[in-house]
Amino acid sequence: MEAPRDDLFRSTPPLEVRSSEDGRMTLFGHFSVFNRWTEIDSIWEGRFMERIAPGAFTKTLRESGLKAKIQWNHGRSDLLRDVLIAKPLVAKEDERGGYYEAELFRGLPEWLYEGLRENVYGASFRFGALREEWVDEPGRSEHNPEGLPERTVTEARVPEWGPVSWPAYDDATAMVRSLSDRFHDLSTSADRAALVAPGRADAATPSITPDADDSASHLAGPSIRERRLRALQLRGVILP
Repeated sequence: MEAPRDDLFRSTPPLEVRSSEDGRMTLFGHFSVFNRWTEIDSIWEGRFMERIAPGAFTKTLRESGLKAKIQWNHGRSDLLRDVLIAKPLVAKEDERGGYYEAELFRGLPEWLYEGLRENVYGASFRFGALREEWVDEPGRSEHNPEGLPERTVTEARVPEWGPVSWPAYDDATAMVRSLSDRFHDLSTSADRAALVAPGRADAATPSITPDADDSASHLAGPSIRERRLRALQLRGVILP
């Protein structure tokens, strides 16, 4: 099976916050948990099961973990844009997954500090799959009752993670199904209608005209139009 390998987004376990005597705040937790199967079901990526293998982050965290960006809503919010909100102090693998500690910068909006203190935000990370293993027909199992294709990511690049504006969950599986769609702006009703019944004459035609913010500087990489086209090509709705 083929699926996008770069600029992907996944939910993380709930982040935690501690405060020092001088008022500095530190975020810490795991941005990803190893060997936990998650169903991916999105316009941008397709539908399959995915897990991250131990060792997948060793190289990227050793080489550039302390240079990773920590942003609010992945830098794609009008509130803070691409402002960095924290500096990584620790970025490493442990037996559970990818672990980090990061010190929040001073001078950020009070609503952000308050929300973090009250633990009302979730978190997610952005990654690229550098090495992966696919099993296209794995059969049915307890973790995969429908027998969906399975991807194991064995090496990944992780340039950025941070808090997001929807609630936290107890593990890294919730909210993952459409997370990449959310950040690639691929959740319009027209896009979904076309994918429900690809090839049908009466299926809605996806809108691929440039959006008003298509050239926004905070959307790095391919434009929204290009992302929509790529997603629809992968799903066979339109020809490459």
